[in-house]
This record gives sequence, structure tokens and C-alpha cells, in this order.
Amino acid sequence: MRRPGRRTAIAAAALVVVVAAVASLVVLLRGPGPEDVAEDYLRASWEGAWRTECALATERWRTYLYEGEPYADCAAYAEAAAATAESSALAPYRGDTDVVVTVEPFSQGDGRARVSYDVELRYHGDDQDGFDAIWQGAGPHDRGTVELVEVDGDWRVAGVDAG
Repeated sequence: MRRPGRRTAIAAAALVVVVAAVASLVVLLRGPGPEDVAEDYLRASWEGAWRTECALATERWRTYLYEGEPYADCAAYAEAAAATAESSALAPYRGDTDVVVTVEPFSQGDGRARVSYDVELRYHGDDQDGFDAIWQGAGPHDRGTVELVEVDGDWRVAGVDAG
């Protein structure tokens, strides 16, 4: 005679395995969280990955990034931003500068999130005095908050409040 408890235990174990697999799949398919998107966006901005910066922004924030210019897409924006970056004070130092991005969740709810950040630029080239002069004594740090919103299930940057 079979014990009815054994069948129930096997069915319960199988159900637990299925639930765990489905939960894992949902987590994997959900995509990066607001902290990940904020970090990727900030790193792209400081490292000159203009297409990534553009792709991680909301349409409204792109208008701000574009400074009112009617760029057709992120590729056109990236081309213009790269040209502008070549004349920036930081341009000669980019190749010898490591970008260290630290983010901390600040708040999240109702499809909105705020992430505080610190971006530190670590220069390891030969012109430390020139690099330091860019910051006018303030140091190579950028601190602030990134505002994010969920757009079609993905987090996108809606604004950056530096300082």
C-alpha cells in the first residue's frame, strides 16, 4: 500500500522548483535597476559614450541634452557631442583618467527613483598640475542626484541634479 503523503511531498517539491524557476526568470528578464542605469549613464557621460548617454535618457531629458537642437537620433547627437568634447578643457586628459562612479539608492516608488552619486576622476598622466587647474581647487569630483522614471518597463534618466 502506498502512502498518500509521499505523493503530496513530491508534488509540493515540484511546485517549489517551478515557482523558483519562474521567479528567477522574472528577475532576469526585468532588466537593470535604477542604480545600474544611473551608473551606466554617468559613466557614459564622463567617458564620452554619447550614444549610451542618449539611449539611457528619457525623451524629455534628451531635449535638454540636445540643447534644443533637432538631432534625428542618438547617433546624430553622439557625433555632435564628440565634436564638442574635443574642444573641452578635459579633452587632453581623458586618455589618462579613470572614472570611478559610486551610486546609492535614495528613494524609489510609483515608477520613479532617485539615486545619489559621486563621480571621481583619477588622473594618472604627466600633467597633474594642468589637470588640477581645471577644477580650480574644488577637486575632480562630481556629486549629485539622478532622477529616473520607468518607461515601458525600463528605467531611464529623467534628470541630473549636480552639486
